[in-house]
Amino acid sequence: MIDCVNKIQQLLLQNHSYNVAYDKNQVYTHAQFLNDVSQCVANISELPHQSYLLFADHSYDFAVNFIALLTLQKDIVLTANNKPEWLAHIQSNFDAAIGEVSLDSALPSIHFSSHITDHSLDNLVVPNTLNSTVVFFTSGSTSEPKSISKSINQILTEVSVIQSVFGSSVTQCTFLSTVSHHHIYGLIFRLLWPLLYRYTFYAEIVLYQEQLKPLCHTKNNICLISSPAFLSRQDLNLGTVSLKQCFSSGSLLSHTAAQTTHHQLGIFPAEVFGSTETGGIGYRNQKNSNDVWTLFPDITIKKQANQPAILSTPYLNQTILLDDDLELISDHQFKLLGRMDRVVKIEEKRVSLDAIEHTLESSPYIEQAKVVVLQHHRTYLGAVIVLSEQGRELINHHDKKYLNQLFKSQLAETYEAVAIPRKWRYLECLPYNTQGKLTLEQLMGLF
Repeated sequence: MIDCVNKIQQLLLQNHSYNVAYDKNQVYTHAQFLNDVSQCVANISELPHQSYLLFADHSYDFAVNFIALLTLQKDIVLTANNKPEWLAHIQSNFDAAIGEVSLDSALPSIHFSSHITDHSLDNLVVPNTLNSTVVFFTSGSTSEPKSISKSINQILTEVSVIQSVFGSSVTQCTFLSTVSHHHIYGLIFRLLWPLLYRYTFYAEIVLYQEQLKPLCHTKNNICLISSPAFLSRQDLNLGTVSLKQCFSSGSLLSHTAAQTTHHQLGIFPAEVFGSTETGGIGYRNQKNSNDVWTLFPDITIKKQANQPAILSTPYLNQTILLDDDLELISDHQFKLLGRMDRVVKIEEKRVSLDAIEHTLESSPYIEQAKVVVLQHHRTYLGAVIVLSEQGRELINHHDKKYLNQLFKSQLAETYEAVAIPRKWRYLECLPYNTQGKLTLEQLMGLF
C-alpha cells in the first residue's frame, strides 16, 4: 500500500527544479506550482464549505486546486459534464463550486485567481492522514446521475500500481492527453501520475490530429494518454510521429485502429480495461493481434459458468459483480466477451439505451421508441420511432427532417452529443415477430 501522505508531502517539498506543466503560452515550474497551491489553500481556508465541485479544462489549474483541497481535507466532486441542467441534478452533493461552472442556485461559485509569482509557503502543511473523498459522476448520458465515491487513498494506490507496471516505459517522458481529467482514467493517467512522479504534462487537451505533430516535435519523449475515439481517427495525410508510450482506455480499441496507430504514431497502445466503479482491472497490447488481458497486481477475478464474474481489487472495500462477460485464461489473464446489460460506451461516454428511450417516449409526439448501437466507420446510435397521434399530425404538416431535429433538440437538453441518435426510422408499429418478441436483429435490419 502506497504511503499517500508521503507522496503529497514529496510533491509539496521546496527546491525541486523541474517543470510541472506547460501550455502554449507558458511553462509552470515547480516553484510556481507551490506558490499557486499555497495561494489556493489560503483562499479556500477562508471558506466554511466541506465539499467542492471542481471543474477546469486546464489541467494545471485543476491540479493546483485539487492538491489544495486534499491538504485541507476537503471532499471533491468531479463531473465530465458541466451543463447547467446536469449540475442542477447533482448540486445537492456539494457545498460550493470551483472553476468553470455556472450554477442557477444560491450555492457559491469560486473562480480561479490569477497565478502569483511570490507567496508565503507556510500554509503548505500536509496532514498526517488524507481523509478526502472524491465523488465521480457519470457524464450525463444516463437519465439519473450516478455517483461513485472513492477515498483519495484508493485513488493514489492505483496511481502507485500504474507506476509500478508502466513506469519504466515512460522514463523522462512528457505527457500529452486527448482525454479529460474529470473522469477516473484521465484523473489518474493524465494528471496524478505525472504530477506525483515528476513527469511534465501539457495542460491543454489535444482535440485534433493536427495538434499532435507540432506538439511532439517540440519534445523528445512523448507519452500520449488517449482513447479509441481519438486513435481510430488517424489521418494518414498528416504524416507520422514517434511516441515513446501511448495509453488507450474508455472502450475497446479495434485491431484495425491499433494497427493504424502503430503505423501513424510508431507504437501499439497499452490498453487499460476498467470503469469508474472498479478502477483499472487489466491491460493488453495488440502487437501480436492479442485479445488476452493481464490483470493488474493484487486483482483477482472468479468466474463460474453462466454467472457474472466477481472482482476483488484493492481499489474497493468489497467485491463487485462485473457487467462484462469474460473468460478466464489463467489466474492472471482473461478474454472479454461483451457487455451483459444495456449500458454501452460510445466514444468513452456511458450511454443508457433505456434512459434515452424513456426520454424520447416522454414526448407527446412519440408513442414508442427503441434505440440501437450502429457501427459504420464510427459507433453511433439509431432510433426507431412509432409516432403518437399528435406526432402523425405533426409529420403531415412537416417532414422527417423536422421531426429529427425536434427530437435531437429535446435530447440535447440532457444528454451529450454521443448519446443523440444520428439515424432515425419512423414506423407505424414496431417489428415484433410471431412469438411477440422484438429482436435486436430486426431493429438493426431497419438501418
